[in-house]
Amino acid sequence: MMKTLILLFPILAFALSPFETPASNYFDTSAYNTKAKKENIKASKNKKITCRYVCDKKVYKEQRMSDAIKFYKKTRDYSFIDNE
Repeated sequence: MMKTLILLFPILAFALSPFETPASNYFDTSAYNTKAKKENIKASKNKKITCRYVCDKKVYKEQRMSDAIKFYKKTRDYSFIDNE
């Protein structure tokens, strides 16, 4: 009986450790929650504003592309080759 207790004591000591934290399946996502203002919600539902936003993104992208083309045209090391 005493030998079994001596053998089982380390197992019980590790199994009932007070330093272990209980495992939880819940992950707190409150840090990622954002509060949307009423004006922002109305603006996101307004079709004119969303259309303007999309159009501005396209214009900005085209402007960056044209700026890049102008930059490469001005450099000495790069030349545009005509495929004609």
